[in-house]
Amino acid sequence: MADVTVQTATMTAPVAPRLHFPSGRWRGAWIWAESSSAIPRTQRHTVGFHHPFTLSHVPEVVPARVAAVGRVQWAVNGAPLGRGPVRTNPKRSVWDDADIAGHLRVGTNVVSALVTLDGRATAWSMPLQSTSDLAGGAFVFEAHVDDDTIGPDGWLISDATWTAGTLSGWSASAPKGLHRGDELIDLRSLPSGWETQSTAPPDWPAAIIRRAFVLGASGRASPPSFPVGPLHGRPITVPDTDDIALVQMDQHVFLAERVTVGTMLIEVEGPAGATVTVSASERIGLDGGPQREDYDACATITLDGSRRSVETIDVFGLHAASVTVTPGASVHGVTIRERLHPVTGHHWFRCSDPLLERISSVGRRTVSICSLDSYIDCPTREQRAWTGDSVVHQMADLTTNNDWSLARWHPLMAASPRADSMLPMAVAGDIESNDLSIIPDWGLHWVHSVWNLYRYVGDRDELAPLLTVAEGVLRWFLPFCDEHGVPVDIPGWVIIDWSSVYSDGASSSVAGLWGRALLEFGEMAEWLGDAGRAAWARTTHSRLCDGFERFWDPERERYVDSIVDGQRLTMASQHGQACAIVGGLAPSLRWARLVQVMTDETTLVHAAFSRPDGPSDPGSETELGGRYLLVGHPPPWWDVDHQVVRAQPFFRYVVHDAIASAGRADLLAAMLLDWSVLLERCATSFSESWYGGTTSHGWSSTPTRDVVQRVLGVQPDEPGFGVARIEPHLGYLEWAEGSVPTPWGPITMRVDREALQLHSPVPMRVILDGAETRLDAGTSTITRTAAS
Repeated sequence: MADVTVQTATMTAPVAPRLHFPSGRWRGAWIWAESSSAIPRTQRHTVGFHHPFTLSHVPEVVPARVAAVGRVQWAVNGAPLGRGPVRTNPKRSVWDDADIAGHLRVGTNVVSALVTLDGRATAWSMPLQSTSDLAGGAFVFEAHVDDDTIGPDGWLISDATWTAGTLSGWSASAPKGLHRGDELIDLRSLPSGWETQSTAPPDWPAAIIRRAFVLGASGRASPPSFPVGPLHGRPITVPDTDDIALVQMDQHVFLAERVTVGTMLIEVEGPAGATVTVSASERIGLDGGPQREDYDACATITLDGSRRSVETIDVFGLHAASVTVTPGASVHGVTIRERLHPVTGHHWFRCSDPLLERISSVGRRTVSICSLDSYIDCPTREQRAWTGDSVVHQMADLTTNNDWSLARWHPLMAASPRADSMLPMAVAGDIESNDLSIIPDWGLHWVHSVWNLYRYVGDRDELAPLLTVAEGVLRWFLPFCDEHGVPVDIPGWVIIDWSSVYSDGASSSVAGLWGRALLEFGEMAEWLGDAGRAAWARTTHSRLCDGFERFWDPERERYVDSIVDGQRLTMASQHGQACAIVGGLAPSLRWARLVQVMTDETTLVHAAFSRPDGPSDPGSETELGGRYLLVGHPPPWWDVDHQVVRAQPFFRYVVHDAIASAGRADLLAAMLLDWSVLLERCATSFSESWYGGTTSHGWSSTPTRDVVQRVLGVQPDEPGFGVARIEPHLGYLEWAEGSVPTPWGPITMRVDREALQLHSPVPMRVILDGAETRLDAGTSTITRTAAS
């Protein structure tokens, strides 16, 4: 090594400003519309709120906050202030806030809101238990205006002086199985411009006060109130909005350049009572128009006789929209108001292969359209917050985005254990509400997302409560362990991924993921000073390690997928080999062989339960295999003695971690090119699997993480990025460069065959060409003395 120059940098951690509200009881009261009492609580309905007030002057700062049992969109003088609250279990709901001073004026002002109560559980919301008076819907508002015309204390609050009305015809059709119903909007029940008028719509009476009447509680009219809890401030950044006008192809078809997600703004015109239906489609067919799928959703609007623009309440993901109208009605434009979690910091990745750059960029876009008020599986089919999927989304944000608020919030939101301590397979929606099923391996991916926070954020106060939930997840497996310490016959849906990975009996993939989680839990517990829990985790892992040896097939030198009734079955996959390594269960002497098993293209096979008689070729159109969830898995059709089942895009993050842990990260740059087949199916976002499913699935975005963690080689070396680890692996590339976020500022670097150039705000441990160098924060250049 030579030519090492160092400059120092000042470390300053960013602090997000928050509006201040006094602790304790809110001043505003829970209010609702009396007319909604005639509507069954299980039926979706929308209530409008209107309140004029007068100001003698406008203060410099006016902090305001809102909360709702339901979904609220609120405005001041017609200026939209936000939509919320952020999805979560309603028993630990959050408020939204804003400084409204810039929207106020001397004289008459108007606060308005629309609150939609979904009634039954949906993909994005859970109802309160029916024993609470708040379960029928509630809204609360307060703002510190500090103006004598408001009152002696200067607080503008929700109370019985507000007006409230139930909007007739604003509802939704029944859900289609696990898929959403269609949104229904009747413009005749909401006059145009109502948000700015000094008087409420004529048929809206005074609001009624909601009191949280439950057993043993006197019925508080203001938060905190059971069962909503104390309420907390918004945990994530307000989404970025961008209006994207769809291109009208003909009278009935509108197209977007790529899959996009947000509320629909539809400009409509026609006689009162006529209807317009706009259907969202994820895919473009061979004819260039929308390709209809069973899960496509739509919005049906009943017109009021005028020409006006209406914005949907629901969020739609689409690549194309199709329009149907009744006689006399027309649509003059369709716009998507994208509402995505911000990507800040202007981080970038460039390299000698434009294809790899494109793959990384498409992965970043895929994560973005799956980043709403939580990480969701896809913006089109479901919009559910799955517990395990989100680990890939989170890692993409931690490695390419300055804004980590969603990466930090999602694990906390998902920390909603059942009575048995296992996490729901999807949270803050119908699956958690109905306890539809569990995916035990998803709880283990969630533990890994907590470990990611430990490494990247390094906040002990943030980690401690999550570790308690993680311990419950890990201990959930104990009653299912056999005499060898290996979980056997665990209940629920053991998905692994959509590949043909047999998981009956004892599963090497599940055991390996449990082993990884035990090691990560032990590391985090020790960091928190909890030696007892750290020791328990390591003792449990040691026992598992001994029992895991039964999965080893010494003749073929690989781990099999499963052991049923004591019999080691023949089938093997990339998954089992990878989990043996990341779980700390495979002796290091076997690592080279396991890497060979995972990367030998002559023996790898694309097998999926969806097709029982042959390969599910990449780029083909094949069902995912959901029908086998009820009837069981078909027998293998491939040569199980010699062939190894490939992982789908989601589980490849585990495969890549295993290959890197085995010392072969140099292979990964080339392996990321596998994602090029997904670009053929959709050029702007990644599909759910190699062969089918949605074309916008965030869990398929591992390349976006890997170009940072593996190609550039940037990761935390100490919790909170107090020290950075830099270990680049170009593989087939000639050069690569990029910018990587840390809490202290960006790390920028370029590596090629001759040198590594770095600028870092934190000290670095650099591993290059097998040699290790310790560097202070600043700018450094390391000249390479050997070919990479």
